[in-house]
Amino acid sequence: MKRVLGILSLILSITILAACGGTDSISIALEATEDIPEKFAEQIERFTEETGIEVEIQTYAGSDNYERALLGQIAGQQAPDVFFLDGGNQLREYAEEGALLAIDDLVTMDLDNFEASILAAFYHEDSLYGIPKDYNTSVLFYHEDLVEGDIPTTIDAFEAAVMASTTDDVYGFGMDPKLNYYLPFIQTMGADILNSDGTINETELDSDEHAAALEMLRNFYINDYATSPFLSGAGWDGELFANRDIAMLYGGSWITGVIGDDEEVTGIAPLPTANGDASMLFVAGWAISSQSDNPEAAMELIEFITSDEELVQGHIDGLIGLPPTISGMDALINEMPDDPYLPVYTEVVQNGYAFGSIPPRFLDNYNEAIENMIYDNVSVTDTIAAIKDYE
Repeated sequence: MKRVLGILSLILSITILAACGGTDSISIALEATEDIPEKFAEQIERFTEETGIEVEIQTYAGSDNYERALLGQIAGQQAPDVFFLDGGNQLREYAEEGALLAIDDLVTMDLDNFEASILAAFYHEDSLYGIPKDYNTSVLFYHEDLVEGDIPTTIDAFEAAVMASTTDDVYGFGMDPKLNYYLPFIQTMGADILNSDGTINETELDSDEHAAALEMLRNFYINDYATSPFLSGAGWDGELFANRDIAMLYGGSWITGVIGDDEEVTGIAPLPTANGDASMLFVAGWAISSQSDNPEAAMELIEFITSDEELVQGHIDGLIGLPPTISGMDALINEMPDDPYLPVYTEVVQNGYAFGSIPPRFLDNYNEAIENMIYDNVSVTDTIAAIKDYE
């Protein structure tokens, strides 16, 4: 591997013995804290009871600890049979280095049951290297009593609503000003600056549509129609929204966790559109090590975890975000019919872009250019020039 680092201490290792005395044995590694190891052990125990396959669970606290341990195990030829990776660049990097097993011939579950936009992040050179574990997405959050007029469904209506909703006490819009969240705006305004495989469309960077999308964002901040966590002193965008300092916010679906008792006047909606629907997808998935001695059992474990029943229970237990399968999401909606947010997530995921597919160097450079544009009053022309200087 390109980035093999020393192995950190193993935080927790649990071996769950087969209830039926089976002889198969595999291992699985994941990042987990708080009560996640206990809940995951319960899930694995259900698998063992059903299949007789023994599973060793390796959990690590923190993403850095997890990846360093994983890289060290791979380099030492002691990789776990199953482990999770982000969809997109991380998965493709591991696949290119020969650390992952192509699983096209092992999968027995219906791949058409996965949202195509999510599954695409787990292919490399036309081979499947992972099964989606879960996802989060991006939506428009709003305080109904702070938005002037109807909740906007088009970019033109959104721009007008942001300005109309701005008062002496409330900003019309808020966002952590990064490509992490603004890419869907750029896409729906007609600039496909990134291809699905993460390659950069240089022509689109220079397009009028890209410039218009940046001009709208710049106008919001320069003219005090919008704020950010940095400008407001909030720790993150969820706190900014919970403080009711803004009428609308565009951010990740995890922000629903801070809404609390404000549900009656708070809601979410798909991104207002101009040229088609768009959203950001934050996806992770299960992969099988190329070193695995028992890939069939490893796939059996992955398919068990990805069953409708386990996806629903996993969401309830906090093991996953949103189910990546169509039937799993339908089952969750049936289990939680009073949740007003789930149907919106189902709607926006279909045209999402996998965040993990954005090249890291391009992402960092783009985010720095946006911050300079809105915090230091840099022109859109100079901002685009800076964005293009990502090599």
